[in-house]
Amino acid sequence: MRTPKLALLCVVTIASVGAAAAPSDHITRATLELGSRHAWNASVVGPTITGRGQRTLSAPIQPGAMMPQSEGVITSVRWRYSFARIPPVDLQAYLCNAQRCVMLSSPEGKTDAFSGDDAAKGFVFAFRVPGQGVLPVLQGRSNEVTVSYR
Repeated sequence: MRTPKLALLCVVTIASVGAAAAPSDHITRATLELGSRHAWNASVVGPTITGRGQRTLSAPIQPGAMMPQSEGVITSVRWRYSFARIPPVDLQAYLCNAQRCVMLSSPEGKTDAFSGDDAAKGFVFAFRVPGQGVLPVLQGRSNEVTVSYR
């Protein structure tokens, strides 16, 4: 599911912090999916959500080292996010790159929605709890992606 306003917000966020972001914690070269020759994996600490109706973005998640010679085209992306406590049932989670945002169906999974996009570009997670008002603090633990590419 694409959300144009959220996608624009993610594009601006990635572009504005891009190379200045902290490097990822590790890189994995492996064939994770059929048709992929390489993969990178990185994670950041998840953001804190304090109120309803606000969009909260993670820090950018970037490949942390030079990528091996390849086409650099995404074949699939695996994601995982977690919080210090169980999030509200109505939490909306998105994974975004510079081209699109995809609504996530669960705290972990795999999507082909980014297939064909540039594997050297980063991702951000975006979270929102609908409504208005205060929300008991929801502290993010980890936001992780594994980007398979050829």
